[in-house]
Order: sequence, then structure tokens, then C-alpha cells
Amino acid sequence: YEKVEKIGEGTYGVVYRARDRLTNTTIALKKIRLEQEDEGVPSTALREISLLKELQHGNVV
Repeated sequence: YEKVEKIGEGTYGVVYRARDRLTNTTIALKKIRLEQEDEGVPSTALREISLLKELQHGNVV
């Protein structure tokens, strides 16, 4: 993926408009910030990841 522009920012991450280099499709890409955490991945980020893993939709990778 190629980042195009930042479209949002939250406590634990940044959301970018990005482009799939193979299909040229526009996507939203979320990058989770870990540099501020002394104890690993924040529990809220783990909950979000767990929830997203359960989704069965072509737009969620």
C-alpha cells in the first residue's frame, strides 16, 4: 500500500487514505502507535484488532 494523505488521528493511531499498488483501489489504512507504550500493545488496540478479525467483509483486511 502507498499512503496518500492523513485523514484522521486518535489516541492510539493515525488513519491514512492509501492506495493498493496492485489494484489502484483507494483504502483506509490505520497505523497503531506503539512507541509511547512501556507495556506493549494497549488493551483498547487489542480489543479493536480482535473485533476486526471477527468481521467477514471484503472491505476489512
